[in-house]
Amino acid sequence: MVRRLKIRTVVCALVFSAGFATAQDLEFVIDVGASSASISAATDVDASGFLIGDYDQDTNPDGTQTRPGLFGGSGNQPVDTLTVLESSTTLDAMPAGGMRISLDVLGGTGEIEGFMIDLLNGDSASTDLSVTIGFDTFRTFDPGFLYLGGVPITIPLGEVGRISGVTLNQSGEALIVLAPADLPEAFEVTGVIPATLDMTVAFGLPGGEPTAFPIEDLPVLVPITGQLEVFGDANASLMLSAAPDPIVNEIPIEGVELPEIPFELPTLGEETAGVLFTLSPQSIAFEASIGLTINALGAPPACPADLTGDGVLDFFDVSVFLGAYTAMDPAADFDGNGVFDFFDVSAFLSAFSAGCP
Repeated sequence: MVRRLKIRTVVCALVFSAGFATAQDLEFVIDVGASSASISAATDVDASGFLIGDYDQDTNPDGTQTRPGLFGGSGNQPVDTLTVLESSTTLDAMPAGGMRISLDVLGGTGEIEGFMIDLLNGDSASTDLSVTIGFDTFRTFDPGFLYLGGVPITIPLGEVGRISGVTLNQSGEALIVLAPADLPEAFEVTGVIPATLDMTVAFGLPGGEPTAFPIEDLPVLVPITGQLEVFGDANASLMLSAAPDPIVNEIPIEGVELPEIPFELPTLGEETAGVLFTLSPQSIAFEASIGLTINALGAPPACPADLTGDGVLDFFDVSVFLGAYTAMDPAADFDGNGVFDFFDVSAFLSAFSAGCP
């Protein structure tokens, strides 16, 4: 009887050791204060429309008149334009989020699940906007000036928009490769995470409210490199860096009319020509570069009594605990004081009774 008990204990201990040496699940939460994200984004909005002088017989009789062509005609006439609104944004932020990693240390592999990074973490980035206007030749009167076609005019508008809500969400299977590092129980990590990018870009023009353009479900491959260290208490630390390829997307725009915009066109003298723009955006082209440095802390999932890792609490978990307890394996030190005694058994039974979430 004693011999059978010893054999059973040894077998259980072997099962326990094999299970925890080759397979381990860890939940990682990003250390916000020790992580960083950089975003550089550019947005171009192509728009069609027209400009016309701000002359009005009743309210602005001294205003500017516009007339298409080299010599012009008479009256205040609209001039067709092609316009590009260009915005640029740069931001350094502290990201939040996390992931779950299932490790197979002996196999030198792992699998990432639930990778989610909130790059801005409640912050937002201001957007500087400029407008470049293309047109055919036209003349202005009061002041008089000739604007030759084919020579676009760029006017900086300053800060008129923001980028907010930038997130990366895992969209498919992500395997990592583990290679021994210099430190004990440390591994070099490499892999690629398929993900989607969600972002909201808002921009407007002077005198109008910013318009939000959500950019959703853009496919992104996130290559990662870094180091994973697993501690004796089954917790871990993870340091990763990631630099996805630039993200490019173009979205058609329909049914959006921007408010009439007043502008002052430069002349060769000190005077400016006052005009009004009416624009209809046709499409928005977006390009972004992202850099990530992630420091995360990992811990076993919140079901400490599930020693077999199968998500079910049953006899086999009890058997594995007894084997680990007999072998004085740290995994059986349920009260974490480094001593194997009745209190560890009591703590295990309490966790077993509590069940798994």
